[in-house]
Amino acid sequence: MRLLLTLTVFLCAITLNAQSNASYLEDLASLRAILQNTPSYQAQIKGNKLTSYNALYNRLVSDTVRNVDDYKYFYNLSQLFFALRDNHLSFFQVPNYNFRSKEDIEKFIKTKEFANYPRLNINIDSLKTALAQKPADSIEGIYHYENFYSIGLFKTTDKEYIGVVLNSETPLWKKGHIAVHLYKQGPNFYKAIYAHPLTKSFMFQPNEKFRYKSLVNSYFYGSYSQSIYSKEIQSYHYVNLPHDAAKFQFKNINDRVQYLRIRSFQADNTTSQQSAAFYTTIKDSLTAPYLILDLRNNEGGAEKESKKYFNLLKKYTRTGHLYIVMNNETLSRAEILTLQLKKLPNTVTAGQPTKGMLTYGSNYGRREILPSKRFSIYITDMKGKAEHLLYEDSGINPDINLNENADWIEQIMLHANENPLHKEISKKNLH
Repeated sequence: MRLLLTLTVFLCAITLNAQSNASYLEDLASLRAILQNTPSYQAQIKGNKLTSYNALYNRLVSDTVRNVDDYKYFYNLSQLFFALRDNHLSFFQVPNYNFRSKEDIEKFIKTKEFANYPRLNINIDSLKTALAQKPADSIEGIYHYENFYSIGLFKTTDKEYIGVVLNSETPLWKKGHIAVHLYKQGPNFYKAIYAHPLTKSFMFQPNEKFRYKSLVNSYFYGSYSQSIYSKEIQSYHYVNLPHDAAKFQFKNINDRVQYLRIRSFQADNTTSQQSAAFYTTIKDSLTAPYLILDLRNNEGGAEKESKKYFNLLKKYTRTGHLYIVMNNETLSRAEILTLQLKKLPNTVTAGQPTKGMLTYGSNYGRREILPSKRFSIYITDMKGKAEHLLYEDSGINPDINLNENADWIEQIMLHANENPLHKEISKKNLH
């Protein structure tokens, strides 16, 4: 009887493990099939890259992952994205819980999932002391998520980094919890897997960069903060526009300089109508010798929405001098417009490199849920152009780098006064 009971338990364990791994294999196969239908996969994964991709897939198939909530499960799936240069694709774990109130958070903290959340057993005080000595231009160091918690980011292998919570003012994060995984792809360029600050669900960031003492793409939709991981807690950010800044604005700074802000080229009815009405009010108003076009934090959109502005600015640059202000949140259609404008006379870009998210896109905003129902992928369906792929990941570098610790518009005003634009910029040097 004891032998029979032991054998029964053994067979049940085998069955449970097989069922669990079957879920992983089903998700893996489904994700691969979805990606194979994307324009970026079909354009990029060929020849030796296809051979390497298939070898990666076979290695992942041979792995055993028993728990859908394990980091390894998400990491293995995410590896199918690593070879693709398509930053409109997104992939994330679907949260298991609602986080709409303080009571929801308190309930989550009492769950087994929270108790089992990945944690690194390490001497936090010793780690903090060691990382405090790292230079400011090193990716290793102490980062802050506003005033909510801080992490220590350190190298674990030649190309891998882990971010561990050092201090926390929120009950959602405890010392030792792992919040960040970085996988180095090039100088200051990483694939990242983050745990969302609120839901703690995993999310893949294909295009993370270490710039300005920050992980510039560590922004989390739906979080309790609109900050990013940064080595410095800043009271005012000159790099980005305020989140409540108007989408469209035009004003005369003085009799020689005008300012034009466009934050969106989205084609939804509300934004499109706002844009059309705004365009009507400014189309005959660009009369000053200098114009500052502010494309910071422009979320991109549709060509039909940006085309009218391009035609207007093309006409303006025949006699006027155009400064384009851009930052890491200048993306997609705004990046494409920037490339178009750079070809015009009397035009210069200023700020910081753009996001590098412009080659592909989505007409329909379609999402797919993997068979386990725990993972979601945002699909791209628009074909890209080879000329845009040159800037995917890296972004468009500005002609003039602006200081992130001083007002950007004032810096441009000073630059325009000291360095007449038409004398400074040679089109031969633009890329």
